[in-house]
Amino acid sequence: MRANVEDQRKLLDIDALDQHIATLIFQKKSNPDIATITEMTARSPAIETSIVETDSQILEVKKLVSKAEVDVENITKRLEKDRARLNSDQTSAKELTQLQHEISTLENKEKELEEVELEHMEKLDDLEHKKSGLTDMLNQVKSEISQLNDKIKANFATLDNEIINLTSERNVIAELLPQDLLNLYEKIRTDHGKGAGLLSNGSCGACQIQIAAAEISALKSADVQEVLRCENCRCILVRN
Repeated sequence: MRANVEDQRKLLDIDALDQHIATLIFQKKSNPDIATITEMTARSPAIETSIVETDSQILEVKKLVSKAEVDVENITKRLEKDRARLNSDQTSAKELTQLQHEISTLENKEKELEEVELEHMEKLDDLEHKKSGLTDMLNQVKSEISQLNDKIKANFATLDNEIINLTSERNVIAELLPQDLLNLYEKIRTDHGKGAGLLSNGSCGACQIQIAAAEISALKSADVQEVLRCENCRCILVRN
């Protein structure tokens, strides 16, 4: 293939723009905030599950608290009734002895039930505190994810704008090139990542490999309009 020297040199400008665009695209893909969001998003289901489990435990403990309250209330009513009978003038001596024993038994039972009620209430308080902490944690995770998403969007908007500008600049240069030369460059770039490199000091600017002396002689003797290729990476070699 043959091409005007100036057109060949324009390939270096396009290659520089392509490399810059590729760098910006890589920056988008490798944004560390994306990995952070992925990690934080993976944490959310576990926290949500813990909240659901804690809610279930709270419901069960509330039932126990309610039962304990009823049990204590029933014992208290029985005590009030027995104490009233104990203080009644119509209670016989035998009944007084029985009532005193029953009151003593009920008082002990009341104390036990109050302790059970207190234990359930303390457990309920612990569970509600746990749920509050989990809810705060989940809200914090969601807030941080939202902030990171906003940060990523702003970063991507900046990079996308730069990519658009560089692509526009590239298109202007590409329109000036012969289609066959541009097609060759594009094919090589698709296959190897770079399409052209500067031949300088006996090495290829694309792969940075030193070219053999015999090959250098052949390249130097070639017509200036002949499109040269690197034997190592197959990129277009552009002479300075």
